[in-house]
Amino acid sequence: MLRPKEVCQRLGISYRTLQDYVKKGIITPVKLPSGKTRFKEEDIEKLEGIIRKKKVVLYARVPSNTQKDDLVNQLNYLQSKVQQYDLVISDVSSGLNMKRKGFQKLLRMILNNEVSKIVVTYKDRLVRFGYEILEEVCKAHNCEIVVLEAEDKTPEQELIEDLISILVSFSGKLYGMRSHKYEKVKKCIEELKN
Repeated sequence: MLRPKEVCQRLGISYRTLQDYVKKGIITPVKLPSGKTRFKEEDIEKLEGIIRKKKVVLYARVPSNTQKDDLVNQLNYLQSKVQQYDLVISDVSSGLNMKRKGFQKLLRMILNNEVSKIVVTYKDRLVRFGYEILEEVCKAHNCEIVVLEAEDKTPEQELIEDLISILVSFSGKLYGMRSHKYEKVKKCIEELKN
């Protein structure tokens, strides 16, 4: 059972609009013995569907322009696996960069309760770090994250990849993305990886 204020916040409507919905019979409140008004969760979910249809979003990301072919492959793979979707969002940027245009748009949509499902190939396509936080935000906004490919990595492999990502990201910022020093650092890190 939800309080009127919670219903208004969840639906993104004013209290006056909620009162109009009650008068028109669009939603029926429940009167408690104390005289207070509450609304059933299932009624709110139905009303959410009427007010705005939540979207299924396909999200793909690659770290650099040199991997645009991989981006196309990711998008083709997602579209082949998901028959019904409403929007495709992609980024060409590091998974450590939280200011990616596509990611920012997706995050705003989640916070506005506009997304029912996000489909990605791997977890790290969304974020390199903090996936669990993003997952909790999605849960709070009734949004599901679907990861199509499970990565069978040991904790050691994940740690090494995370450290490499951090090193590459910060060396890129430190030396400039087109700098020969950046390429040298990146090459050393790739050698460590193998």
